[in-house]
Order: sequence, then C-alpha cells, then structure tokens
Amino acid sequence: MEEEMRVAVVGAGVSGLAAAHELARAGGAARVTVYEAEESLGGHARTADVDGVHLDLGFMVFNRVTYPNMLEWFEELGVEMEISDMSLSVSTQLSGGGRCEWGSRNGLSGLLAQKSNALRPAFWHMIREILKFKEDALKYLEDHESNPDLDRHETLGQFIQTHGYSQLFQEAYLIPICASIWSCPLQGVLGFSAFFVLSFCRNHHLLQIFGRPQWLTVKGRSHTYVNKVREELESMGCQIKTSCQVKSVSNFEGGYKVLEVSGSEEVYDKIIFGAHAPDVLRMLGDEAIHEELRILGAFQYVHSDIYLHRDDTLMPQNPSAWSAWNFLRTTSSGVSVTYWLNLLQEHRIYRQAFPGDT
Repeated sequence: MEEEMRVAVVGAGVSGLAAAHELARAGGAARVTVYEAEESLGGHARTADVDGVHLDLGFMVFNRVTYPNMLEWFEELGVEMEISDMSLSVSTQLSGGGRCEWGSRNGLSGLLAQKSNALRPAFWHMIREILKFKEDALKYLEDHESNPDLDRHETLGQFIQTHGYSQLFQEAYLIPICASIWSCPLQGVLGFSAFFVLSFCRNHHLLQIFGRPQWLTVKGRSHTYVNKVREELESMGCQIKTSCQVKSVSNFEGGYKVLEVSGSEEVYDKIIFGAHAPDVLRMLGDEAIHEELRILGAFQYVHSDIYLHRDDTLMPQNPSAWSAWNFLRTTSSGVSVTYWLNLLQEHRIYRQAFPGDT
C-alpha cells in the first residue's frame, strides 16, 4: 500500500485553508498539517463581537462574477450568504482649495449631496471623464492584451497624463478608489502600474459608478465559514496548530524540515505556503533560490490601523452621500476610509457601526 504523502500548509488564511481542504478530501492521498502563527484561523477573516452582534472587520464582500471558485467552495461547505453593498462616497479637501463630496448609493441625491456640485462645471466634467475613463481603460487593456510587445510598465500617473484627465477627476474619483482598495498613501497611487490597476478595476466592475454586479457577504459573518472549514479538516484527520509560528523551512533528505519557534520540528514531503511574501522569505532564509527572491521580494505592503467605532463625524458631512465605503481626506496627507457595517452586513440596529482604516 502506497504511503501517504505528508504535507505542511504554512499559513491558515483563505489560501491556506482552501489548499488544506482540497488536499484533505482527496481520498487519503495526503496527511495534512496546518500551521498558523495567530490564535485563530482565517487570516483576514476577522470577526468581532460587540454587545452580542458579530461584525466583520477584514474580509467582507465578494460577488459571483469575480469570485466563482470561492462561491463554489462556499456552496459546497453550506455557507449561507446574503446581499451586501459596495457603494462609494468621497469627501475630500482639494489641493487647489475647497472640498468635494459625493456618493454613489442614493443615485442623483447622493451624487449631488454637496449641493454646490450641481452648479460646478468642473464636477460635471468629472462625471463625463468617469464615462471616458471606462472607454479608455478597456481600449488600453484590449491593446495590451492583444499585443504582448507593448510596454506594461507605464504608471497610472503616466496614463492619466497621456489621456488628459483633470485634477478633480484624480483627487475626487480615481485616487480615492485606489487608496480605498489598497489602503495606500495618496502619493503612491500614481506610481502603480496602469495595466495592473485598470485590470483590477475591470475585473471587479469598478469602471462605472452605477450598474455594478450584486455583492454578497457571509451571513453570520466570516467566522462561520472558517469554523466550517476547521470542522471538516479535523473530521478528515488534519492536524491544526494555532499559535504556532514557523521559524524556518529547509531542505532535508528529499523533503522539508519545518522548525517552529518553540524548537519543535517535523519533516514533510511537500510544503504549501499560504503566508505573506516577506514572511515566506524569512522562513526560507538562505535557502531561497533566485526565482523565489525575485518573485516574493517584489511584493510591497502598507501598514493600516483599524478602529471599530460609532463616530459619524468620520462619515461624509451630508448623510445623502453615506455609502458602504467612505473615503475621507482632511489634510494633504491624512486619509481614512470608513466602512458602514450596518449597510455592508445587514445590521438592522439603532446604533451605527463603522470600522475606520487609516
């Protein structure tokens, strides 16, 4: 009888959990051990309990168009889902003075939440530019995908300059979207790869204000899907090690030795990393080969502080603009994004709940 392959999955966010689950249900072909440095599984799936109400602070939304594999997995697990919302608002101080505020949730009343926008030619020009941006982006992607010889190193700032977009379009639309998605400093957005940003916006249907696909969220919050995966893994004989940080992974007699910070070590036939790139490089240490250094070393990360709060001063000034995602800029460098959880996660409670990302 063929001996089971021993596989270690290092990191138990969604990637690690999905890999472990797929291996474990392959009919006894592999014996799986999952390592997770944190106390709980799930990675960005982070659920908080506030007065008996469960609130997701990390992984929140998905849709059937962009996440077909995740939807299939959730349905196999019996994870219940409910309708969510991905509307956006922007409330920003402009570099040239003044401010601009608008939202996509309430149609025209949200778009004109700042009444003076109705009489500002520059605002209506920005709306026309949003329509133009979709056309320009789709043509740019079509050209580059059909011609691999075209340069894909053009930055978003260069793309904007080439196509002549206004400063208001940049400050009150495009930069807020990018800064909200990637939680990055304003000055870094325009240095992003244009091909990467435009591909992401197309694939997630973000090239238009209205008419986006229906977004969903996990009913009962994300910890329910994580718990289901854990139960299934344990029922299939997987070993799960939480609060267990891996110090190093090294080659050993045709396999791999996993050394824990505690000093304990195990040998496996195969390793699957489900951790952040810098953490993987740290674990590989001097044994990382050139290709691993090149690929994993290219990833950049930005630290964000997250607060769960009920402070509506961290929302747009006009409630008509309130949306699921609310971008706020009050200084030249200060940026925060407030997620309106009552809307995102169907909480029909009197007191509002917002996690802010700064």
